[in-house]
Amino acid sequence: MGRADKMLQIIESVYEAALDEAHWSSLAPRIAQTFQSTSTTVQIQELGQAKALSVTENVDAELSAYRAYFWQRDIWIERATKLGISRVVASKDIVADSEFQETEFYRDWCRKLDVFYVVGAVFPTGSDALGVIGIHRPKEAGAYEEDDKLLVARFLPHLQRALQIRNQISQATMLQRVSLETLNRGDIAAIVVAADGRIIYANPNAEALLADGSAVRIHKGRMAAGIQADTAYLRALIRSASAMGEASNEPGGFMALRQANKLPLSVLVAPFRLTLPGLPAAGAILFIRETGRPILATAALQALYQLTPAEARIAQALADGKSIGEIAISRRANPQTVRKQLKSVFLKTGTNRQAQCVATILRSVAAMTRN
Repeated sequence: MGRADKMLQIIESVYEAALDEAHWSSLAPRIAQTFQSTSTTVQIQELGQAKALSVTENVDAELSAYRAYFWQRDIWIERATKLGISRVVASKDIVADSEFQETEFYRDWCRKLDVFYVVGAVFPTGSDALGVIGIHRPKEAGAYEEDDKLLVARFLPHLQRALQIRNQISQATMLQRVSLETLNRGDIAAIVVAADGRIIYANPNAEALLADGSAVRIHKGRMAAGIQADTAYLRALIRSASAMGEASNEPGGFMALRQANKLPLSVLVAPFRLTLPGLPAAGAILFIRETGRPILATAALQALYQLTPAEARIAQALADGKSIGEIAISRRANPQTVRKQLKSVFLKTGTNRQAQCVATILRSVAAMTRN
């Protein structure tokens, strides 16, 4: 197989790596083979550290030493950066052989790997980080020439683009994880549906509601209310929100979902854009909140405001809508004792009346946790 064919293979491989992190490990050995070299490194340098994305086996054996010390003494990267970002350079452009042999970088790191010559580049990755590709071989193999630099120059735009794709995917994945984590905290049940009521996603709180079936359920594959008489209105809200589109300034529709022998649930049905293959572009997201369950974790309140366990339980009960009398009865305490503890809660939360205290703790991060 000729060099051109091998180049096409590593170009294909680098895009595979952009989409799947598992493919990075096989990239460096392929690059080294294409350039008739013994080692290759593909790395990212940012925030005062070097992160190897793909290295050959000989480099991997000494990687911890490079990360800990030698990356800051890498004369190849230092001088290549000064010569110009995205410029492909070889050893002869960077340092004379006699000078290189006297550097700590060569004596204590490169010599262990039996590498002497390099061809590569330092380039932007689309973020605040710099990408680095270095291809190396021993002194007896001879220096890299202009045709080697041209071949690296052909590959470099593909590597740069692949790293940009990798960054975009990483950011999208992080955004998805943050969004899901936000939805999964607190007492909000979230359900994403298509315009026809098909359920696309339900967070754990919503799955519990659907399994219970008292307030919401799945009927013939579509979203339905627990009480049949409420289903038509719920589905009408879903269709209406789906028709609005995300650009709409309308908040969506509201309803109270009735339950047999329970307090109703409050529901917001808002527009939501669907981007999954095979689904229509428009849909809706339902935010459902139960009114009869504790919404704050006493442990979180204790840590946040340095409350005692007793004070945290009072604060939690107040946030759940309980009166001082109800708190006293449930705790088998004197109302005066509860009022005294409540004054301490006011002091520690920086409030001076009950409504202000409740509003403060409900707006705190304690509302994102549960016991």
